[in-house]
This record gives sequence, structure tokens and C-alpha cells, in this order.
Amino acid sequence: MKTTAQRIAHYNARNLSSLIDPTLSAIQAMAVANFAAYANDFVPKQQQLRAILDALGISTTKYALYEAFHGEIYHIAKVASGASAVTMASAMVVKYTTFGGAVATLKKIALDIYSITVP
Repeated sequence: MKTTAQRIAHYNARNLSSLIDPTLSAIQAMAVANFAAYANDFVPKQQQLRAILDALGISTTKYALYEAFHGEIYHIAKVASGASAVTMASAMVVKYTTFGGAVATLKKIALDIYSITVP
């Protein structure tokens, strides 16, 4: 898994100002800053997810499922809080249970990383 610095460097390399129309340089600078903020926030949480999955002995073939769930819970944590976050997270647990995720693992991810208690 790439580190935060590696992800930011890769993103910056793809967006060299010499390759982008000069009129877009302000937008490009803002996009680079926004991606850096996102990567600095998301990567530690993704590392926590991997630690949880490893501790529970989850097969690496199931990682994609739990990482997709994690991405949706990350979004929920950014746009909602309180009862609405719990309601939305509960719907995600049901959704990912139908895809083959373990309810206990999904709830643990929501609680341990985002402090969302799913009933």
C-alpha cells in the first residue's frame, strides 16, 4: 500500500504545470491541496482498517469488500453525524452483508475507526 507521501507525489507528477494549460494553474493548485488534505485524512484510516482486518484474520480476498465499505463509511462520517450517521451506516451494513461481509466485522470497522455505533 502506498504511503501518504507516495500518493501525493504520484498525484503531483500527473499534474505538472507544464502539461496543463496555464489558465488552469489556479484550479490545479487547489486540486493538489485538496488531494493532499484528503490523503492525509484517509490514509491513516485505511491503515487502521488494514490493522483491524489483519487482527481478525480476514482473508485478503475479502479486503476489497471491506475497503469499499470503509470508503462509504468515510463519506458518511464526512457528511453526517449523530442519528443520521447511524441510520446511514446501518443501511451500509445491510448492503455489505448481502455482498458477503460479516456483520460483526462491518460494525467493528464503523465503531473503531469512525465511532459510529451500528445497532
